[in-house]
Amino acid sequence: MPLLKAFKSGDIPTSTYYRTINGQTELRHEIARKVMKNLEKLYALQQARKHTEELRNSGERVDIRKTRAKFKPRSIGT
Repeated sequence: MPLLKAFKSGDIPTSTYYRTINGQTELRHEIARKVMKNLEKLYALQQARKHTEELRNSGERVDIRKTRAKFKPRSIGT
């Protein structure tokens, strides 16, 4: 999962991403947590899509609610 995508999905400016990657600044704890949560969410959605696609390819009936429930992101603190 691209890190830039996690920044964009969290409405964090891409300039923050590029400054951090280039070592010009350090990431604040709040921003790091937000990015981590977005990464977890995006990864869980990716896995749910992959699982659903595999089920469809096998010919089984797919219940999207049950599939997504298996892949809910686990948040780290609040």
